[in-house]
Amino acid sequence: MDFFITEINKICMENKKVAMFIDMDGTIVNYPVYLKGTISNTTSGKFINEKPIKLIIDKLEEISKINNIDLYILTLSKNSIIVEEKKEWLKKNINYITPNRWIILDKQKGEYNSDNRDYVKAWKMKEIKEKYNYDKVILLDDDHEILKTTLNELKENSKVYHISTAII
Repeated sequence: MDFFITEINKICMENKKVAMFIDMDGTIVNYPVYLKGTISNTTSGKFINEKPIKLIIDKLEEISKINNIDLYILTLSKNSIIVEEKKEWLKKNINYITPNRWIILDKQKGEYNSDNRDYVKAWKMKEIKEKYNYDKVILLDDDHEILKTTLNELKENSKVYHISTAII
């Protein structure tokens, strides 16, 4: 069996109720790099056409079949245009995570800012962990600072994985 799927299965066997939070950009969808300051000028129509990272999407679909794990999308967006495009992309490419488990935080609406960007995912995970009584929360992301911050904030109640772990 695949290393990453084996790891997630092990966590699920050791815990009663598990939530896994999955980033989008660079994790399940190809993420192009833009020059600073151009993202808001070039966003319309860009995200919706980006390619899914099929290897990861297929592994997550297998993980979604574990009976004591709930999968969530947890991603940041610089503006409302990207939020809507991410929703459309998810409808088209990820049918095993329902829209009520899509958390797309919008910088333009003040849901995060440059100062709390590295913390906001950990805070949202903690909020959901407490609301739904999860024993363990997992984050799959490509951003090292967000991963380190999440681990520091949630401590032993969490496990973080860089996307590279899911690829090998």
